[in-house]
Amino acid sequence: MPNYKVMDLFSGAGGLSYGFELAGCDIQLAIEKDAWAVDTYKINHINQNIVEADITELSDDYFLPYKGKIDIVMGGPPCQGFSIAASNRRKTDDIRNILYKHFLRIVSVIAPKIVLIENVKEIVGYKLPDGTKIVKDIENFFMEKGYVFDYKVLNCRNYGIPQDRKRFFFLAVSKECEVERLVLDTLMERFVVPEITFNDAVSDLPVVKARQFAEGTVLSYDKEPSNIYQYNLRKKCKLLYNHIPMRHTDKTVQKFEFLLAKNGEYLPDELKSRVRSHTDIVSNAAYSQNHRIIDADKVSPTITASFYSSFIHPSQPRNITVREAARIQTFPDSFVFMGKKTTLSKKLLAKKGILEELHLDQFNQVGNAVPPLMAQHLAEVCISLLMEGKDR
Repeated sequence: MPNYKVMDLFSGAGGLSYGFELAGCDIQLAIEKDAWAVDTYKINHINQNIVEADITELSDDYFLPYKGKIDIVMGGPPCQGFSIAASNRRKTDDIRNILYKHFLRIVSVIAPKIVLIENVKEIVGYKLPDGTKIVKDIENFFMEKGYVFDYKVLNCRNYGIPQDRKRFFFLAVSKECEVERLVLDTLMERFVVPEITFNDAVSDLPVVKARQFAEGTVLSYDKEPSNIYQYNLRKKCKLLYNHIPMRHTDKTVQKFEFLLAKNGEYLPDELKSRVRSHTDIVSNAAYSQNHRIIDADKVSPTITASFYSSFIHPSQPRNITVREAARIQTFPDSFVFMGKKTTLSKKLLAKKGILEELHLDQFNQVGNAVPPLMAQHLAEVCISLLMEGKDR
């Protein structure tokens, strides 16, 4: 099989890159501006050709040496500008809303055979200030360049990923491959496999408690894998990284114990949160996305960039760990996440003057990533298209 050459833009920790590597592709260049994500990428990938840079500051000349030499350009331009997760704070002039244009600019310079774009599912309804839908703008670009294209919102739970994760995937193929849109439509939905539950994914990991281990402690396994999914993600690993829980207070642990015992029943006042700066006043604020108990016998809810306080482990009184989330995202246990486990919000970091921590923490890196197994499926689709084009 040919060794197809790939460029990964907005790579993050490299979920897309890792999946394409598993499929036999050669990542010629990855670009990511976050230092901690770059550190993670460097220690986990076969090809360490990653550049720490802001794509908006890289000129067309930077990419000219790759013109005609890259088979696939892929990436997920940051999606916060069009995600509904913070719709009340969305701004039409958010710079993240135009990062996709820089992605297309680079595609125009390189002229790859295939382009793959990943994003949040909400992008299909997002409009530019002039009323044009972003997806239509992307379609117009590829139409002008002579590509055949299609897009789908695919749920990763149907592709062997233990997570209810719907994502937008846009696939464009150059005219030289002679592919019809109907073929793309069929290929993008060809993988449907039995669902993997939360327990299927993580039940072999050691039981851990809040404040039991110092940050950065490397653990050992105390159980054998119980299914093929666990076996595949463990392989020959002897050490377990990134499996240290949050440092919950005693009160938080008690709250989680109550919720687990009462199956999510409302908390008594003594375990409820207090109004900030008024510890004697009970807060009645409801945060529907926080501290939801995961159902062990179902696929996990969506792992987001800020998931660290979103979910309670189904049988242990704590939030899930980075490693458990990585398992749900199909990262192998050999994939180690760098940087701090969590950081303060950007606003607080700026206020405290701790700008050296203004990076993507481990939870962010996991939640932002394309699940490597999903990426491998998509890589196989791209490879089949390239090989069919070569055979014509």
